[in-house]
Amino acid sequence: MVETGLKIDLTYTPAQVEMFFNIIPGIKYQVVTKGRRFGATRGAAHAFIEWCLEGKKLLWGDTIHSNIDRYFDRYFLPALKQSNISYNYQRQSKQLIIENGYIDFRSADRPENWEGFGYDVIFLNEAGIILKNKYLYTNAVLPMLMDTKDSLLIAAGVPKGKYDKSNNEHPFYTIYKAAKNKAPGYNLLEFSSYDNPLLPKEEIIELEKEISRMSPGMVEQEIYGHFVDSISGVLWMADMIRYSDIPDLKKIVVGVDPSGSKDGDEVGIVSAGLADNGNVYVISDRTGGYTPLQWGTITINEYEALKADAIVVERNFGGDMVKANILNINQFVKVKEVTASRSKEVRAEPIVGLYEQGKVFHAKGLHKLENEMLSWVPGLGKSPNRVDALVWAITDFMGKVENFQSF
Repeated sequence: MVETGLKIDLTYTPAQVEMFFNIIPGIKYQVVTKGRRFGATRGAAHAFIEWCLEGKKLLWGDTIHSNIDRYFDRYFLPALKQSNISYNYQRQSKQLIIENGYIDFRSADRPENWEGFGYDVIFLNEAGIILKNKYLYTNAVLPMLMDTKDSLLIAAGVPKGKYDKSNNEHPFYTIYKAAKNKAPGYNLLEFSSYDNPLLPKEEIIELEKEISRMSPGMVEQEIYGHFVDSISGVLWMADMIRYSDIPDLKKIVVGVDPSGSKDGDEVGIVSAGLADNGNVYVISDRTGGYTPLQWGTITINEYEALKADAIVVERNFGGDMVKANILNINQFVKVKEVTASRSKEVRAEPIVGLYEQGKVFHAKGLHKLENEMLSWVPGLGKSPNRVDALVWAITDFMGKVENFQSF
């Protein structure tokens, strides 16, 4: 770990020091491409605390509004308490005041709130997601950079494709190219997940294997932080996945995606529940390579252990066999058969909408399911059995999810 800045109890990795403190004079655009779990959020939080103590005015841009309080509680608050720094965090206005400096927090899902001026530093956390909103960048971020002569933009994130679905160049890729070509005022830093010394190498290797299983091209993007052609269509982003203890649930469903009919085919088995507060909770993932006979046994065991209300089974590619096996074990189980009449992407989009609205929470330990969600690009790579089972389970709640908005 590296100590830097003021004499307070904050430390950084060498990569974080290069990113936040070794700023080349005259640079206005610090462009940082990185792999997953590089540690940029933690490093930025500590750097912002130091800059606040120096009296600087700062803007923190994030992907979704619900991240802001979570990041304050997870990254800012422990450092402030550990270093015995006085502060005033206003949760409603999303502003942190430390001595003569302050941080305004804004999110891409509320672009109307990005008014402000005179910032010394603007940090975009997951710029690959934030900068999809071109209007936000050209009409809010760029004008604010003009308000202060020596202002600095630090745009950091996992690349999310060179082009959008309309084949227009992604703004993050545009500023990356400017930095790569050493345009005046631009600097480029490139890091992989392996550049985080706090993350065990074995975990990164395992993550890389999981991503490669789904879509080999995604490894270059998600682990090594490289821009890759034609893979900008990832549906889930890491910030959409939130965690919670599981409350009392008024309905539980086990979703099953049979996938194939041969022994050893991977069968998706994912369970989710609906709570009185209208939120959905993803409880378990029992996906694995099973014989057709095992499908029914494992599914019914999960149904009974969770005291579930129904099993939702895709009848395509052997789903009718799953139903027969289940009913042979327990004829009183409620089994719903569904037919996949639309593409996987179309079926998944409403579920992604629930994640974006902060209405879905995960139990801890569902790493394989989450890696599959974050790595799946429709039309590329292996069919996502876990994702399909998740979609079938949550789709059963769609008419009952409070304030659900279709995207």
